[in-house]
Amino acid sequence: MDQDEFYEKIPDWISAPRDRWNHITLMAYFCHKYQIKNDVRFRLVRWRSDPGKGKESKDFARLFKTLAPENYASLPKQDKSLAKKVVIQKIYNYINWMFDYKFRSGERSVTGTNLFLMPSMINEFERMYTTFLEKGRTKNKVEALLEWGKRETPEVFEAHDLEDKKDLEMLRAYSVSYNLSKNSPECLLLERAKELGLI
Repeated sequence: MDQDEFYEKIPDWISAPRDRWNHITLMAYFCHKYQIKNDVRFRLVRWRSDPGKGKESKDFARLFKTLAPENYASLPKQDKSLAKKVVIQKIYNYINWMFDYKFRSGERSVTGTNLFLMPSMINEFERMYTTFLEKGRTKNKVEALLEWGKRETPEVFEAHDLEDKKDLEMLRAYSVSYNLSKNSPECLLLERAKELGLI
């Protein structure tokens, strides 16, 4: 396979479900993002007629190993499959972050795959990604709480406007100010929020 054939296959590879992706698919996605961003194909180094044997593919294999759990090799098959899916999704987001956020301006740009292995880049992305995931988890927990509350303590929603985590803090202050009993609908909802780790 030459590089033209490789680029022809990229759309098929990256449209496959992510649980079937591997380091070669990640490299193909990198090339896809590079071409979209710069309107030119990324020139792969030391092409050896096999996309899995080039430097870029090896860089993504190393990145996978870096971001995978330390015990990845010894995980049972099902756990390993789940961990692989999580790491592939993370690297997918890392590639997007590099192109769409970190180097979105024209002054600096993604110049190669080695950039993805730099500890400073990985650490910066990890901080932002963890924050992003935590916001998503919190949002899901709040949605679950509100759904539970509308079903179990509907009277709270008749008296209070509850939409997000900040509203729970105000409800807690209200319950303390008015010395509400532990069996009041407000306190029952707050107890459920505590169980979910929202307050």
